[in-house]
Amino acid sequence: MGIEPGLLMALLAGGTEFFGGLALILGLLIRPAAVGLAVTMLMAIFSVHIANGLFISNNGYEFALSLLAISIALAISGAGSVSLDPYLARKER
Repeated sequence: MGIEPGLLMALLAGGTEFFGGLALILGLLIRPAAVGLAVTMLMAIFSVHIANGLFISNNGYEFALSLLAISIALAISGAGSVSLDPYLARKER
């Protein structure tokens, strides 16, 4: 794909997607995980999918754009009441 250093970038992207997704599932550190995932999706859109157009049937950026929108919304709104973030915030006080 032309991103250098390739192995490091692949490890960073894969690690962010795995551990960021795991953090979202657990409801732990929602905002930092969402920001990391948003940056990863921006890189995926502009380095891989943008030349293929919008639609996912042509390997376009449609799906990555929806993940970017979800990540931005989570970064702005934060965790819900069922997640671990509010519980940990109350425990620290």
